[in-house]
Amino acid sequence: PSASSMGFKSSRWRFSIIASSAEVLSSGGGAAATRDVIRVGKGSLAGIREGAAVAVPKGLVGKVVSVSPHTSEVLLITDPSLKVACAVETPSGEVRGILGGGTDELLDMKHISSAAEVPPRSTVLTSGLGGVFPRGLPVGTLLGIREGSGVSARVGEVLPSVDFATLRDVFIRREK
Repeated sequence: PSASSMGFKSSRWRFSIIASSAEVLSSGGGAAATRDVIRVGKGSLAGIREGAAVAVPKGLVGKVVSVSPHTSEVLLITDPSLKVACAVETPSGEVRGILGGGTDELLDMKHISSAAEVPPRSTVLTSGLGGVFPRGLPVGTLLGIREGSGVSARVGEVLPSVDFATLRDVFIRREK
């Protein structure tokens, strides 16, 4: 199996991950019977495991949810069932939230503190909380925050870093 090192940089977070590259074979359908799934051309024989983070150089794509010997299914971050712990760096500190689906055009970042001042056009990155996604993967750009109701009263609108319609190849995180 081919492995490569993919580096990501933000103003504060820098890291490199060991990953296998995989071609996107199809989108939609699959075990989840949803448009928010892609099938890639690497599976367990290439060392791919369920739960692995999937990214491209521009940012986070999703996580592996099903593995066969030669292929894997990846649940995209556009799916509301996939929750991603995220953070935005602000002059007054880090503001956290949970990314929880949306559309190909806009994702929802919920549970943003009501006291947090977050400037528009801020970069949203994975926070590393929860252990699924490593800290510092680009997720998108926070366009603004709207007031909602209930527990997640403030919801951020995030423009994804990744153009899901044009995915051809992805990197799947592997343990070192």
